[in-house]
Amino acid sequence: MNTSRWVISLGAIMVAAGLLAACGSDGAPSVSASGSGSGAASGSASASGTITGFGSVIVNGKKFETAGSTFTVDGLSGSQQDLKLGMTVTVNGSFNGDQRSARTVLQKDAVEGLVQSVAADGLSLVVMGQTVFVDSTTLIDDNIPGRNLLNLIAGTDHVEVNGHIRPNGIIQATYIERKLVNVTPEVRGFVSNHASGSAIFRIGNLTVNYGGADISDMPVPNGNNWDGLFVESKGTNFVNASTTLIATTVEPENQAVGQVIDEFEVEGFVTQAGTPNGNSIEFTIGTTPVRTTDSTEFRGGTVDEILLGTKMSAEGRFDGSTLVAKHVKFHESVRLEGDIATIGSNVFTIAGLPGVTVHVNSQTDLRGFSLSNVSPGDHVRVRGRVNGTASVIATRVELRSADRDLDLQGPVQSITGNDLVILGVSVDTSSVTHFESVSGSSMTRANFFAEVRVNSLVKVKGERNGVVVVWDEAELED
Repeated sequence: MNTSRWVISLGAIMVAAGLLAACGSDGAPSVSASGSGSGAASGSASASGTITGFGSVIVNGKKFETAGSTFTVDGLSGSQQDLKLGMTVTVNGSFNGDQRSARTVLQKDAVEGLVQSVAADGLSLVVMGQTVFVDSTTLIDDNIPGRNLLNLIAGTDHVEVNGHIRPNGIIQATYIERKLVNVTPEVRGFVSNHASGSAIFRIGNLTVNYGGADISDMPVPNGNNWDGLFVESKGTNFVNASTTLIATTVEPENQAVGQVIDEFEVEGFVTQAGTPNGNSIEFTIGTTPVRTTDSTEFRGGTVDEILLGTKMSAEGRFDGSTLVAKHVKFHESVRLEGDIATIGSNVFTIAGLPGVTVHVNSQTDLRGFSLSNVSPGDHVRVRGRVNGTASVIATRVELRSADRDLDLQGPVQSITGNDLVILGVSVDTSSVTHFESVSGSSMTRANFFAEVRVNSLVKVKGERNGVVVVWDEAELED
């Protein structure tokens, strides 16, 4: 059941590497004599993302040798033994052919602080004003009893969360551990509601008071001029009653400007997206500016599908301010199943899902058939990506046996009472008898609606009888 949960809004990903800046001032490589952007066999290399393996350090599937590397973990000098699977890092180093070597490995968490609440199903929590999502890929440290977040004590326990910032500021956790000593309240995220006269701003639901903080690396405060900046805020005092951090330092995280990296990869959520011009577009994954060109290879999508909130990855040359993409890759989040209602040369609709259009392109896997040999009434299963309010780009379409089943999965666009709007379709859940959490366990209607929010990924199942659709299942997805 579980698939990648993502959300639409200030986008991310990230994050992803939505969490981390493209590269930091901590050991970022300088201009190399030769770079992969020009087809050279060696140069500087960097990757920002999640640790997926060791035997060296593997980030986003790329292996970096670490002999002679320096490590910074939780702001302190450390070693590779201090790192754990699921931690988010920025690796700076070099490559020679297919071999990469790390000079520096910098680990940074998304939030560290007091647990304020834990959801009843243990699949989300609030840490110092930050909503944290947990899915089947999140690694829970064994210092949390049973590796179960329900064993955390709200108002008492402190945790460190590594993960990617989703477009709306929610943290998608990759690793969570309980902090037993040396807790430093800190958070990274996008600034909102900056009020320089009061020396405060917000990150998520956290108020940051920087009246006595070191802000020497920040722009001079003026009105709301910090809004939209990605910053790190640290303090010594978190006031739980008012969800306020009394900051000691606030500093920007986008410190890569001026550094050139020949081979760089970032994965996360699109947080800003421009307008395509041919095959070229400027957008941002997490905090990393990205630009495509006529020579960029698009995997699983096209340039016009780069939208706010899209989860994707990019790899190429960082020119000092922007990642010039050699290739970009899209990630899917939509699932549809039902009978074809109308069909054209490269688009079709599904009965019972009014207004939703499914687009097919040259990269769509049609599982051995073409649209020219299917007809209205044929039953199909679709996997794809959001391409607008009610538009889907299909990555795969399968012909299925005749069935009255109707499935709809996508990000929730609005919630009113028992009604969810997904891909422009109004879903009345009053007939739903079975609700599931992200882990697949049953949950009550009340718990479901306590968990679901705008941009949550939800799958609803039902049956269509003529023009009438009766929904009977609703599932939270990851």
